Amino acid sequence: MSYTDKTLKWGHARSAMTLFFITVASLVFFGGIGLTFANTTYGITSPKGMRWFQFSVSLGLFLMPPLIFSQIATSNPARFLQLVYLPSYGSPTHSRKNAEKLPSAFQTYTALAMVCIGAFFAIDLLAQLNQYIVPNNSYFQGLKDQEALVIDSLKTLLKDTSSLALLANAVVLVLVPAFGEEFFFRGVLQKMFNRSIGIRGAILASAACFAVAHQQPLSFIPLLFMGVLLGYTKYWTGSLWAPIILHSINNGFALLSSYSAGGELQTESTIALGWSMLGLVPLILGIVWLRSIRIKHSTWLDQ
Repeated sequence: MSYTDKTLKWGHARSAMTLFFITVASLVFFGGIGLTFANTTYGITSPKGMRWFQFSVSLGLFLMPPLIFSQIATSNPARFLQLVYLPSYGSPTHSRKNAEKLPSAFQTYTALAMVCIGAFFAIDLLAQLNQYIVPNNSYFQGLKDQEALVIDSLKTLLKDTSSLALLANAVVLVLVPAFGEEFFFRGVLQKMFNRSIGIRGAILASAACFAVAHQQPLSFIPLLFMGVLLGYTKYWTGSLWAPIILHSINNGFALLSSYSAGGELQTESTIALGWSMLGLVPLILGIVWLRSIRIKHSTWLDQ
């Protein structure tokens, strides 16, 4: 059966409204079930209760809506979300007669690893910058209080350092957000924005939505940077698996860091400025490498 994408006929407004209503219905359904279960079984303020509620909200807000939307709107949800093999250089559909020899998979994975390593240092630098540029007034104090609530919730989830809690937090704080947020922001939103404002505007717009959704206004700059980087890795590789992998590694590193510190959430930088600057080198080299691959083979990467 040939591939069909109803969003091409629906237009921007109908596609956006369909995604919006699916998201609201999904959040009410899964979030409501999670809230009821967590409150009656464990108590919503307990670590287990908060963990179940966080899981249900992530499921209802980010993971299920793009899956339902792509199932309704297309004949092949995996193709719509660009869940294609990474890297897909050897795919017959991407083969071209007399084409330049395609790079090995090792090159793509090495470039992604360099980007991932460098991103840790870049995010750390931007987080420090964020602290210096925040004015000391009542408005920004309100933002600090709002972000403190989010941080306190995370600290509650990280209190228990048992192996079972680590496994549960790996699912709730690493895997579900990585898959759900990438399905939603890079899989659906970036594609929809791309059709109206172009790929660069789409990457920036979806990254801004990604940063706002985290409800951490004083971490907006590093979150925006991470969203842009994830958007471009999808664009350069032509596969949603690239940002999913990077997102999972970034969240996993933060989780393991907290457990190595006895369950304490690391909110302040422990990296010297010189090392942070040096850490930008693999990021820049990895970006240049991935971008060069994209440019050489744009014929089959273009959507």
